[in-house]
Amino acid sequence: MGTSLFRRKWTTVDFVLIVVTAALYAVALIMLANVKLMVGVPLRPANALQPVFGILFGIPGCLGLAFGNVASDLLTGSAPPHAVAVGFLGNFLGGYISYLAVSHPVLKTKRSILQYFIFVVLIASAVVACSILINVALGFTPMAIATMFIPTVFLNQAVSTAILGPFLLKLLYPFVKRAGLYRGRVYGSDLLPVEEGGLRP
Repeated sequence: MGTSLFRRKWTTVDFVLIVVTAALYAVALIMLANVKLMVGVPLRPANALQPVFGILFGIPGCLGLAFGNVASDLLTGSAPPHAVAVGFLGNFLGGYISYLAVSHPVLKTKRSILQYFIFVVLIASAVVACSILINVALGFTPMAIATMFIPTVFLNQAVSTAILGPFLLKLLYPFVKRAGLYRGRVYGSDLLPVEEGGLRP
């Protein structure tokens, strides 16, 4: 399942989705950058788009998140090159974990709700926050700085995805499905079959 989008033949729509989601994510990050959690630390409510784009658009959405974060960093000059590279990976994983873990795009089952809050709000937030340790290992970031930022980034990510993510999924999924742009998971055996209103690839 997780590699199905890599195996199938991509269409022009998939590449357009990468560009569009990257642009939307970059704009959201830049426009909301002045919302501060604390001095020097933006709240980044746009991070809620990570699970949304990952769940709705699959791999194209995850790549859009990664490139959108890079575009935001480059346009604002807010990060050194090593942080831009780690941001690319962290934002991709934030969407990809969501895509892999959540079995229903609008969280209509108890299982999908549990998956969302365990794998997206907790695990994906921890992965994104701890990605700074890559730069610690490479010698670019002091461990003292990482220790200070990891809890803040984790809470930042967790709050945004927990509060805004489910709302955005419910709001956007009907439009995405009708437009034929859905690239996320299909229903599994634990959910409704396709003929009873399930998702199609």
